[in-house]
Amino acid sequence: MKHFFSTKNNLTVAILWALVFFMGSLLYIDIKSESTSSIHIFMISILIAVIVWILFDTRYVIRDGFLFYRSGPFRGRIDIQKIQKIEYFSGMHPPVNMKPALDTKGFIITYDTLNEVYVSPQKKEKFIAKLLELNPGILVVKGI
Repeated sequence: MKHFFSTKNNLTVAILWALVFFMGSLLYIDIKSESTSSIHIFMISILIAVIVWILFDTRYVIRDGFLFYRSGPFRGRIDIQKIQKIEYFSGMHPPVNMKPALDTKGFIITYDTLNEVYVSPQKKEKFIAKLLELNPGILVVKGI
């Protein structure tokens, strides 16, 4: 089993922490207010918890022939034998639906023909090497 944590872009982390502090301020104001609803307090608390969870628990694990990814409550697994391509990507908006990553520099992994996920492991070379060790047929496309 091999663990890889996500790299963290300073701007992304700053924005997420700013959201946590802003929502924490709203939560404080709501709690001090006498006319606040418990549902409102509960919803803000859940949003804060999810963002903090994402900040502290975004990682990738290679185990038993699968690549497991998780970013807070968002999780999934990819059969490494079904990975066709890994493409380097750098930018704010990777063209994928699933992005369990905290950085703007990472990889778009294409698997099962049409499915894609964006990841940003800290040890990029070791991550690619481990995947290639398990599936040497993966096409690795270098970015600009």
